Amino acid sequence: MEGRTLIIRLAKSAYFRTPLWRFLLPIMKFDKKIAQLSFITEAIKYVKADGAVLEIGVGGGGTSIVINKFMEEESIDRPFYAIDTFYGFTQEDVDFERKERGKTDRYLGYRSNSKDWYVKTLIAHGIRDARVIQADAKQLDYTQFAPVAFCFLDIDLYNPADSPYDGAGYAYREFCAARGIAPEIAFDNLGIIRKRGS
Repeated sequence: MEGRTLIIRLAKSAYFRTPLWRFLLPIMKFDKKIAQLSFITEAIKYVKADGAVLEIGVGGGGTSIVINKFMEEESIDRPFYAIDTFYGFTQEDVDFERKERGKTDRYLGYRSNSKDWYVKTLIAHGIRDARVIQADAKQLDYTQFAPVAFCFLDIDLYNPADSPYDGAGYAYREFCAARGIAPEIAFDNLGIIRKRGS
């Protein structure tokens, strides 16, 4: 055991002396604040409605890992669906942002993902039962996931879900106004819509 430990220590020592350490070091990258992640997990813990947990717009999987590991630790037995194009936004949606909303970004940074990489990221964290769906969010029939107890929608643009459920602040407020719902915003950018009885 001492020989193995010494070899590991020497290998790590050499590794950390190269410029590669910052690229290969295991890290968790989140685009959410810890308070936001805590809010999401608490909402999943206390939701009363039956049904699945959906995450629409999963990126590299950081939030998916938190949600799944939390459900495992809390013995929450709900199916988890991960929905993403895994190749950024459709050209139609990018064109809408540029023409209708005056954006200049081409959103190419969102193309640095794949379904295979996402699945392997989950597996590396012991998550093997996620149902991963590669699709454009606005093309899906969501009745296939019913009932839904919790949905985390993180799509960023106005148009991808073809409705105000896309996570964009403007679209969220538009959705609420059209239905007479008072907008409920947590942590500056989490728009909340509650199911009756949940």
